[in-house]
Amino acid sequence: MKATQFRIRYFEKGSEPDMKTLKKLIEEGDLPGQKMGTIYYVDLDRIKVSSNPLVNKVLAA
Repeated sequence: MKATQFRIRYFEKGSEPDMKTLKKLIEEGDLPGQKMGTIYYVDLDRIKVSSNPLVNKVLAA
């Protein structure tokens, strides 16, 4: 999913992070995703879905 769509869909209006922050999180690996050309994408399948870090690592593999 495009990062621009991600911030609209998953954050309340007025509390969404700016695109600079999302880009930095993707580039540093803190948010699963990638840059393709000039567009940043978030990999929804690899986002943490559990409060258990071990479960999240297994699901992300």
